Amino acid sequence: MFSRDDFTLQELLPRILHERKQFVDITEKGLIEEIVSLNSSKTVSETHNQIAQGNAITPEIPNATEEEVMQEKFNIQKLDLTKNINNALNETSLSLDFVSLLVASVKPNIAKNTMSPHLQKLVKPYSLNSDKLANEEKETLQKDVAKSTKIGLGWKTEATSKITELFRQSSENLTTQVKKEHKYWNMISLVWSNGEALFRMRDPSNNARAIGVKYGYGDSGSDFQDKGLALFRKNVQTGEVSFHPLSTVGNKLVAKTYRYIRVRVLSKIEDSDYMVTGQSIFDHKYKKSPHDIINDIEMARFFLFEEDLFYQLSREAAILLSYSVSVTTNKVSIETGNEIIEIESVPYDNDEEGLENSYQNVSSISSINNEKCQLILIYMKLMLCCFYKYNLKLKQKVPTALTKWKQNNSHPLVLRPLLGNIYHNKYLSEVNEVIINLAQKYTLNNEIKLDKYADSNGKSSNPFKRSIEIPNSTFTWTVQNESGNVLNISINVTSNEVFVDLVTKLAVTKFDSIENYKSNMDGVNVLQNDYYDVGDLNESLEWLIRDF
Repeated sequence: MFSRDDFTLQELLPRILHERKQFVDITEKGLIEEIVSLNSSKTVSETHNQIAQGNAITPEIPNATEEEVMQEKFNIQKLDLTKNINNALNETSLSLDFVSLLVASVKPNIAKNTMSPHLQKLVKPYSLNSDKLANEEKETLQKDVAKSTKIGLGWKTEATSKITELFRQSSENLTTQVKKEHKYWNMISLVWSNGEALFRMRDPSNNARAIGVKYGYGDSGSDFQDKGLALFRKNVQTGEVSFHPLSTVGNKLVAKTYRYIRVRVLSKIEDSDYMVTGQSIFDHKYKKSPHDIINDIEMARFFLFEEDLFYQLSREAAILLSYSVSVTTNKVSIETGNEIIEIESVPYDNDEEGLENSYQNVSSISSINNEKCQLILIYMKLMLCCFYKYNLKLKQKVPTALTKWKQNNSHPLVLRPLLGNIYHNKYLSEVNEVIINLAQKYTLNNEIKLDKYADSNGKSSNPFKRSIEIPNSTFTWTVQNESGNVLNISINVTSNEVFVDLVTKLAVTKFDSIENYKSNMDGVNVLQNDYYDVGDLNESLEWLIRDF
């Protein structure tokens, strides 16, 4: 039989837990019943001996019964156990506080949760620190106090140098970051001061906040599908800003292929072959900036205008296929008699010097129509700008049913006026040839007068408005026969809304004498009719002159 003194507290508690399983199940009443059952088989003297062995200090109670003695012993043991438990709790709390102080310098939030409120009030959480010590013999450290002092100073020196290095690196990182940010915002400010429209957006690749620029012509009246949006992306290493165009669908980054418009004239030679007799030059004129980001924006804007122009030309050429006009993906061809005008969308290879040399290294025959090609290109660009201005005015007006209809149905008149005026000059030559042939055939006294673009001078002083008006010229042919009779033949050469078809309006007035003709008196209308073919006009004039 072992007594309580045979075990330490660390050994006694596990033994009790092993026998009783849980302290929750131990009650005072249960312990008393267990003691009474054990004492029933023993004498009172044995019981007193066991009590004396279990507790050396037992107060003597005169005339005490056996139950009172057992109760007093139980109370003494209970008090002793309570003291031991309180001591264990205090030691545990002190250990926890010590560990919490050590952890507080690294993980302050966790340390505050485990630190006692009393310690938090009296001791600062960062007042205690720890470090890893080298494995050295304890006896050596105790013998050499001076060496221990040097080690402590070394730790402090090393810690100070580490902190200094960390501060220096942090300072350098902050300085570098400030320089990057300063460079980034300086470039953004430079773009903004150049008059560009900036807006906030998200980078499609990582959804990060970014700044975009609108370099298109939407605010100038353009209705092109590409609105001209681009993203400014920051270089993480240098802080510089790079220019990245966005696609029209989903604002995704795209690698754009820049294209420009080139006009060429092919003239017909023998055996129905054609050779190049002129071509326009690549003319990219803008005020070049010492900053690449500004030049990138200006270049993107230039090529966007070229792309818009070819798009509008392709749309317009689609309704002119029956007038010797053909359209492919990158070319619009116009056949006018002995010439073919080609309007091409050519990729730009970023070699302007090479482009200039390619236009210079040509023969004299192949450069006859260079100026003509250049004038055609300038005309088309000016007409597209004119349409921008017209469309912008429509957007600025009060919305009505008429303005909405015009906005939806208006389109630039670039190719049709150009082709119409080319055909108009051709028709004038044909009508003039008809008149000369008839005058030579019938040997009549005649006078031919041409009023070219007769109605354009009186309608508008704006050359752009006159350019989109249907061409209108008038031949005045005066014929006098042997009897002195005079025919005043007026041939008005014009076209319809397509600009290409021939419309001739013939009006013939007969006078009895040259005096009546000059005074415009007693004139008789002989014929008034419209013709849509030069052959029909020739037959009618020949019939008229023959009977005259």
